[in-house]
Amino acid sequence: MQNLIILFLALLPVISAQAEQSVSQVEIEARLKALEKEISNYKETLDSTQGQKSEIEATLERNEQGINKLINEIDTIEKELDTTNDKVSSLTEKQKELLTVKSEQQYYIEQQVRAAYEIGSQEYLKVLLNQEDPNEIARMLTYYDYFNQARSRQIESYNLTLLDLDRVTQELAEETVVLESQRRALGAQQKSLTSVQKEKQMTLKALISQISTTGSALLKLEQDRGRLEQLLDKLEESLANLDAPRSAQPFAGMQGKLLLPVEGRISHRFGNQRNQGKLRWHGIFINAAEGESVYAVHYGRVVFSDWLRGFGLLMIISHGEGYMSLYGHNQALFRETGDWVSAGEVIAAVGDSGGQDKTGLYFEIRIDGKPNNPQNWCVTREQRAA
Repeated sequence: MQNLIILFLALLPVISAQAEQSVSQVEIEARLKALEKEISNYKETLDSTQGQKSEIEATLERNEQGINKLINEIDTIEKELDTTNDKVSSLTEKQKELLTVKSEQQYYIEQQVRAAYEIGSQEYLKVLLNQEDPNEIARMLTYYDYFNQARSRQIESYNLTLLDLDRVTQELAEETVVLESQRRALGAQQKSLTSVQKEKQMTLKALISQISTTGSALLKLEQDRGRLEQLLDKLEESLANLDAPRSAQPFAGMQGKLLLPVEGRISHRFGNQRNQGKLRWHGIFINAAEGESVYAVHYGRVVFSDWLRGFGLLMIISHGEGYMSLYGHNQALFRETGDWVSAGEVIAAVGDSGGQDKTGLYFEIRIDGKPNNPQNWCVTREQRAA
């Protein structure tokens, strides 16, 4: 008893630490949920204070949010289709194997029945009665007993094969129905996606025409930048109360070792002039094809995953200690606020959301809220970025 008490006292600090860690994790999750709601409400405030959102912009947001939702649904259906296809292939192969086994067993049973018929019950008795040696009689009884047992086992195995075959055939029929249903659902979603994408293109043309007619390009860029800066300030303030992500390799030690989030040519570089030199780029723009994978540059936690005026479908990842990375103008977002992501994990798909006239990714790195040249941190997937 005394030993048990000593052991319990020795383990008490460990148990207490684990309990504290568990509570801490629950608190973090609760704070993240609160952060997500707070940022969502703050985004609506930004829309109302930083320039009124036109009806065209509101329609564009609905279009692009709809595209994001449809792409995620299509991705889910395609994964389910792959799983169902694998099941159907496996069941079809199993069915073929069972049919082969069934044919073999049927052949052996037919052979045994034919042999039994040829021997006949009278012949069996004659053979026994003609034997004068008791040992010979015993051997003959053993032989016939073995023969009957073998036939019984064959019949039993055959019956089990038939049951197994019925089960597999039924499962195959059910999975085939599921497969057809998934294919129909996929076709319907793809049709909806095409429709929404066409509507989006019309909305985008109207938006570009509106900006061109009113000459408000600079004002729009300034307002878009102002919304992002306010959002980042709010995130910095909220993240100060959250534990930094635990990473084997802190972001600070990764300068020059990270990979750019997407393959492509950098068309706009950090610090370059934009809009006739009245503004400068705070990040880089990488030209890339629509739908190309966007990768997280480092381990971290998603702190924003939503649509923001001027940046479209935007994802912001906190890497701890004041480091953040931003990924803008995506076609679809595959991670939500609060999700952990690893370096090289696919987090989005390249697009032209937020009013862009060409596809690509806008990418920023922030340190304590200040923009930093991403090319000081990242290299391309083929060679060092020039």
